[in-house]
Amino acid sequence: MVKSSAILLLITASFFVSIAGQGTAVQLLNEGSSYQSADDTSDRAAISYRLVIQRYPNSTQAEQAQYFLGTYYEKKFFLLETRSKLQDWSSFNQADEAFYSYVGKYKTRGTNSYLADSYFNLAMIALRRNYRDTAKNLLGQMSDVARKDSKVYITKVVWSGRSDDVVKKYCDTKALASAASSALNNTSSFDATIRNLTSWSQSKCR
Repeated sequence: MVKSSAILLLITASFFVSIAGQGTAVQLLNEGSSYQSADDTSDRAAISYRLVIQRYPNSTQAEQAQYFLGTYYEKKFFLLETRSKLQDWSSFNQADEAFYSYVGKYKTRGTNSYLADSYFNLAMIALRRNYRDTAKNLLGQMSDVARKDSKVYITKVVWSGRSDDVVKKYCDTKALASAASSALNNTSSFDATIRNLTSWSQSKCR
C-alpha cells in the first residue's frame, strides 16, 4: 500500500543530505521527515518539502511532500502551544494552505493516498479554531472521498507530548468521519472531542 510504505520510509529515514537544498526528491523528502520527526520547529522540514514540490513537481515524492508540509505546520502549532504557550495561528494558516493545495492538486490525479487524511487534518484544525460547523463540513467531504482513499493513518489525532495519546493505526475513512462527527456533536470543548476521538481510534482502528 502506497500510504503504508511512504509513512514507513519517512519514519525510519536517517539519511541527511550534507548541504541544505541539495539532493534527489527522495533525499530531500527524507531530510524533511528527519527534521519533523525530531520535533524541529525551525521550518527546515518545510524548506525541504517545498524544494521537492518545486524541483520535482510531477513525482510521487512531490505528492507526499505536499501532504507532509501540512502535517509539519499543524504539528508546529501544537508543539509551540505546548512548549511555549504560544498560539502561532500563522502555522495553522500554512497548514490549511498545504492541505487545500493537496486536495486541489491530487483529488483527480496522483495516488490520492492522503486525500482523506488531508480532509481529516483540515477538520481538526478547524475544530481547534472553534469553527465547529466548518469541521463538520470537512468531515462530510472526507467521507465523500472514501472510494478514492479508504483509510486514514492516525499517529495521534493531534500532536501531544502524551504517550497515551498514540494511536499508530489505520482507520476506515467513513467510520472515522462518522466517529469524529459524533464526537463533535457530543462534546463542547476541543480537548474533550480529541479525547473521545483518541479513545475511539485506539479501540476501533487497526
